[in-house]
Parts: sequence; structure tokens; C-alpha cells
Amino acid sequence: MRHLEGTPRSQTLLLPPSVEDYVPEDHPVRVIDAFVDSLDLSEMGFRKAQTAHTGRRPYHPGDLLKLYIYAYLNQTSSTRRLEKECHRNLEVLWLMKQLAPDFKTIADFRKDNGNAVRKVCRQFIVFCKQAGLVSGELVAIDGSKFKAAASKDQAITRKQLQTQLGKLDQKINSYLEKLAASEQKGESDLNNEKVTEALAYLEAHKAELQDELKTLVEEGKTQHCRTESDAKLMKSGREGMVVGYNAQNAVDGGHQLVVHHELTQAGSDNRQLEPVTQATREALDDDLKTVVADAGYSNGDQISRTQSSGLEVGIPSNRAVNNQGSGEYFQKRDFTYLPDEDAYQCPAGKLLPHKTISNKDRMHLYARSGCHRCPLQAKCTKADQRWITRHYDEDALEKANKAATPERMIRRMATVEPTFATLKRILNKGRFTCWGLSSASSEYSLGVLSYNLMRAINVLGVKAMMARLA
Repeated sequence: MRHLEGTPRSQTLLLPPSVEDYVPEDHPVRVIDAFVDSLDLSEMGFRKAQTAHTGRRPYHPGDLLKLYIYAYLNQTSSTRRLEKECHRNLEVLWLMKQLAPDFKTIADFRKDNGNAVRKVCRQFIVFCKQAGLVSGELVAIDGSKFKAAASKDQAITRKQLQTQLGKLDQKINSYLEKLAASEQKGESDLNNEKVTEALAYLEAHKAELQDELKTLVEEGKTQHCRTESDAKLMKSGREGMVVGYNAQNAVDGGHQLVVHHELTQAGSDNRQLEPVTQATREALDDDLKTVVADAGYSNGDQISRTQSSGLEVGIPSNRAVNNQGSGEYFQKRDFTYLPDEDAYQCPAGKLLPHKTISNKDRMHLYARSGCHRCPLQAKCTKADQRWITRHYDEDALEKANKAATPERMIRRMATVEPTFATLKRILNKGRFTCWGLSSASSEYSLGVLSYNLMRAINVLGVKAMMARLA
């Protein structure tokens, strides 16, 4: 039989292969090595970048950063698995120069250097901008929920606590009633010792829940996670309610590079537009022109302030629809606003003057009486009055809605949403392995850095990247 045969393991080689020969010249791992070596890690604030004159010598943070970038590029987040890879993976042996830190050292690096990793992400965007990969002509913003390391079962709300306390009271009263009934009869089939133990357990559990509820009330919170206090219970599309964080991405429309990212505890995107846009603008050195987002970012105050900074904002309005009865009904767009009269003109030609304001909803309210005498009432309202609302920042909302053209919304979806799909694949199917907001943010930043690096390699190629980093 003529099969290919390997070299006998016992054979001695005259010239052992060099570690340099472990990876080819056009391998992406060489880009990781060159990029990290180009950074000033001390200036970025990495711990142990500067060593003491005494004590055990630490691992260089650059080596551990290289290991993590490689790990997330290959969808590996387990520190114990990374420890093994340092002994058996030729690419890692080349990248780490045969260093093999233990899993605890690897885990501590990720936990302790979150802010520094974010600065590395910012520095890579500077590199991409110089390479012409980022322009700022159009940046799409969106958010997605990532699960925390904690279990969903550990999340509790005030309402759930009150319900559990009510059920405990019922159980306790039931036991007490049975004890009282048995004492009146003088004979009992109950085991008093076991009943007393059960009551003691229920009372202790009740006290714990009462303390938990009291703490929530005192801190003004409606919920908390018992094992990971930073994580929040929030809605997540098809998955329903999850315990986790709301990740915000600002992605450049040129090559889908994440210009800015943030891991937040906000359950919705309603108040994220201005802070994310401002941070994106700083990352691009004020070379930002247009921002687009979905209707979840439709906040008049946020949009108005963003527009006042000179940016074009494209966001569809998130408005209620007149759905009374059946058939076609007049919507707000069918009413004309008259600025001089500060009133709306209805399709029948009647004026709806300003009536009052709602500071809570930031709305002006307009209405007129006598709609029952109008021949068009059947297409407008069943009541005698038709109300129209106008937001304090109505002009800003209308301008943003007009800028949110169908073409831009399609481009928004194609720009920002694939980044979350890739990041969730990189980051353990969208679930963090680190506990707490700070550590989870560090993990998310490493995922974003790995994603951006691979996108740049796919566009420029390894050799072009190496030439620019030289």
C-alpha cells in the first residue's frame, strides 16, 4: 500500500524548525502581533506595563492582549481553554513566543484592563481612518441585548417579591390554623416538631424577602439580580425577557467598522442617541456628517440637541396611529399646522386652537368642539372633540423623519445589524462569561476589537496591513 507516511517521532532532526516557521507570512496572526507592538501600552493605562524593581516578573500586557484578540477571532472565551492552547496551538505558540500563562492570569488581565482595551479600540479606529477605511459620511447606530453571566432565575422585581410574600403568608397562616385546630381537639395527627421547623423556615424566608423588598424601595429600584447586581432584566425581541446589558454600536457605513461601542444598563435605546453620537464624533475627530437609527431612538430632546451640533439625523418617528373604529381615518399628517395662529387646520377646514400642555409627555395639545356637526366626523373621531398633539421638539422630529428615507433605512439595517450577529457569534452566542458591568464591558471591547481587526484584514489584506503597521 502506498500511503503518505509521517516522520517517525523518535527520529532526531539535524536542524530543528524555527518557531518563526510555525505560521506563514500572510497569516492574520502576524497582523495581531504587529498592531499590538505598535501601541504604547503604558500610555493607554494597562496594568503591569511598567514593572517594579522587586518581586516576580509579570507577563507583558501586550502578550496577553495578543492572546485575547486571537482568542475572540477564533470564538474562544474560556480562559482554561486558552491556557491549553498556549501549549498545543502552533499559532498561539508563535504569537506568545512559547509563553504559557495560567488561566487565572489570563482572566485577571481581561477583568483589570477594561478602560485600556477601550483605548486600544479607539486607537485602531484612528489607524482605520488613516487607511481610508472610515469616513464618517454615514454612521448607523443600534442597540442589542447581550445576556449576562448570571442566570435569569436570579432576577427579581418588586411585584414578584410582593407576590411571593403573599404566598408565604398564606402558607404560614395555613400551618397556624392547622396547629390551632389540633390543639382544640386535644389530639393531633400532625408532627409538631416538623411543623415548627417548617414555620421557622417560612418565617426566615419571609424576613429575607422583606429585607430585599425594603432595599429595592429605599434605593428606588424596581428590580435587581441577586448574583450580578449590575445586570438588568430587559426585553429582547424574540427572546422575551433576558438578564443582561444593552450594547450600543455606532458603525461606519463604508466597511462596517464599529467606530464606537458602549455597554449600558438601559432597557431601551430612547436616551442613547446623544451620548453615542457625541462619543462617535470624538472618535472620528469631528469628521461625522450623518447619523441614522431606527424608531427606538425617536426622542425629541435627544434629536434636537444632536441636530443643533450640526449633524444630519435620520430617524423615523415613533408615533401613535388613529385606529378608532374601522376603515380609513385621518392621521396627524392630514392636519396642517399654522405657526402664525399656533393652531392646526383639519381636513374640513376648521381650526384646532392650542388648549393646554403636558410637561410629562413634552406635548402641546390642540382641540376643537362641535365635531358631531362635521360631515367628515366618521373619518375622524367618534367623540365631540378631536385632539392633536404637537411635541415640544416637533420640528426636529419631522426633520429627522424626513431624513430617514427608505434607502437610508435599508442601508442602516445592512450596516449595523450584521455587526451584532457577528459579535454574538464571537462572544459565546451573545452571553458574557465575565460577571459585572466593568468586566463584561472589557469582554465586549475585546470582541469589538477582534471584529474590527478582521474586517480591516478582509478589506486591505494581511500584506497591506503589515506595511501600514511597519
